[in-house]
Amino acid sequence: MGKRGLGKHRILVVDDDEMVAEMVRHMLRRIGCLSVVCTHPVKALNLFSRAPERFDAVIVDQMMPDLLGTQLAAQMLRVKDDIAVILMTGQGHLITLEEVRASGVRATLIKPVLRDRLQVTLNQVLR
Repeated sequence: MGKRGLGKHRILVVDDDEMVAEMVRHMLRRIGCLSVVCTHPVKALNLFSRAPERFDAVIVDQMMPDLLGTQLAAQMLRVKDDIAVILMTGQGHLITLEEVRASGVRATLIKPVLRDRLQVTLNQVLR
C-alpha cells in the first residue's frame, strides 16, 4: 500500500474527548478513509460487536472512563481477532510495552497526532 493506498478503509475512532475524535475524523477524511466516531468506549464496543465486518481498523484512546484503550482493544479482538487496533495516548509513560502487547494493539500514536504519522501507521497496520 503506497501513500494513496488507504482509500475507503473504514476506521472506528474511539476517544472520549470529542475535539480529539473530530480532529482524527478530519485527518482520516483527508487521507481518504471513512470513519465512525464514538466518544464512549462501552458504546463503541457494542457498535463494533454488532457489525465488526464494517471496520478495517480501530483507533482507541488509552485514557477513557469505564474502559482503558488497551482493555477495549482486547475485547474487540475477542470479537474479530484480525482487527487492526491503534492505541492513541498522550500519557505514554503510564503504560508499559507489556500492557500494549498483551492487549493485541498493533501500533501506538502519541498525541498530538500528526496526519503524516497517522497515515504511515495506518499503512503499516493495514498491510
